[in-house]
Amino acid sequence: MADIKIIVDTGADISPKTAQEYDIGIISFLSLFGEEQYVQGVSITNEEFFDKLENFDGFPTTSQTPYGDMYDYFNDQCSKHKSVIYFALSSAASGQYQTANLVKNEILEENPDADFHIVDTGKFSLIIAQTAVYAAQMAHNGKSVNEIICECEKYLEKWRAYLLVDTLKYLEKGGRLSKASAFVGTMLDIKPILTIENGLISSMDKLRGKKKLIDKLIEKIQEDPDFDADSPKFLVVQSDRKKGEEALEKLRGEFGEDCIEMYGEFGPLIGTHVGRGAVAIIPRIK
Repeated sequence: MADIKIIVDTGADISPKTAQEYDIGIISFLSLFGEEQYVQGVSITNEEFFDKLENFDGFPTTSQTPYGDMYDYFNDQCSKHKSVIYFALSSAASGQYQTANLVKNEILEENPDADFHIVDTGKFSLIIAQTAVYAAQMAHNGKSVNEIICECEKYLEKWRAYLLVDTLKYLEKGGRLSKASAFVGTMLDIKPILTIENGLISSMDKLRGKKKLIDKLIEKIQEDPDFDADSPKFLVVQSDRKKGEEALEKLRGEFGEDCIEMYGEFGPLIGTHVGRGAVAIIPRIK
């Protein structure tokens, strides 16, 4: 077993149970509700966050990990482990990756022997979490740092997100959707299917109506020529437990009991933009 510490940030939406099971470290973003500041996953739970989001007059913001906190954490991990790999949230969506590299440079100036690697995943949520688990498994099996990073960079591209939101208002408030598009979408019952493209959340397709949305979403996935139908595997993440469980039930009914690789819930970082009622099905692609 190689002494390699795997680390993610709260943008990965990794559960505490999974992080503990695979000894994966977590570094936290901040959520800001006006003058109120919360450390994601530490001083505010996901449920508390969504309660505050629904009752907040303005629009909360997300801030990257403060430089000093990031330095202290990574420096401590580098001192305790032979190697450290941090799988960072997409650099196209956050300055966290750039700040982490500044921290890395400072650590290496003080300790040139530190073996600290930072991977720009270009992804969000459970795609990062599942990749971190894959990395931890490889480390446990004695793979080298370079082997792990190389394999994980390929693995990150093996998943394609299909995200549905219940309301368009948070996408509009966060500047992800124009007011006109949000208005028309709401009036016509149009639900955009969102995905990750070039490191950012973007619109892929759309569904109409409010009924059988999960069924329609699964049909869209099956129509994707890149979908790995021979060995179907899925990640499911939600901010609506009922929709998440519906997705699990339908996927298992269609593709078998073992088709779910990971199930989780959106935390504050993605939750700021999708609100309650969102669900993402993330199939493995060829």
